[in-house]
Amino acid sequence: MEAAKPLNPDENFLHALSHDLREPARMVSQLLKLVKVKSEKQLDHDTAEYLNYAINASDKMDDMIKALSELNSAKLYEEDNSSFSPSVILDKVFYKLDDELKFSKAELILDLDDTCHGKADFVQSALKELIHNSIKHAMPEAGLEIKVSVKQFDSGVQLKVEDNGKGLPQFWLEKAFDPFKKASKDSLSSGIGLTKLRIISEKFGGKTSMSRTKELNTCVICNLS
Repeated sequence: MEAAKPLNPDENFLHALSHDLREPARMVSQLLKLVKVKSEKQLDHDTAEYLNYAINASDKMDDMIKALSELNSAKLYEEDNSSFSPSVILDKVFYKLDDELKFSKAELILDLDDTCHGKADFVQSALKELIHNSIKHAMPEAGLEIKVSVKQFDSGVQLKVEDNGKGLPQFWLEKAFDPFKKASKDSLSSGIGLTKLRIISEKFGGKTSMSRTKELNTCVICNLS
């Protein structure tokens, strides 16, 4: 029987994050929730509030450990290039975001090549993340318009998603790719979606950037070699 291949340092770190570190955080959260259920009628207001703070903190710790694990796994991401149809990829994205798209009443403007050659799974994940972000930061009082472009160039595939949502201040455009950075403190997201896109695109010799158009729209471009 062939011996198991030893894990490299990144894989060892990922395993520790996924299992060894998350388990205690989840256990603390579960025990605190059991205490709350069993003792809720006996707790005064302040004690119940402290217990809720502790539960929220342990859940947040688990979420952050999970996010770190996802960031580390992004560094190990592997996918071969293949031919794909951008329209088919977007159909899958729209299916997964169907409820969000209907609720936002977003107008989608598409500019797609018939066929591209690149990393289809990553393209799908990237488009899902970027369109979800556009919906999340839409302005309720204005009609949301999302422009999606997938183009094949000699250097590779370029994804571009532009929207007329709230936008970001100029100083925030680069910070948006830092891990755990959130445009809104109330956001329930982990704040690593754009970080993962940049890590994976750079791993394959590409680049992901954010800018503001002359109309002050937010535009994210992801180039893949």
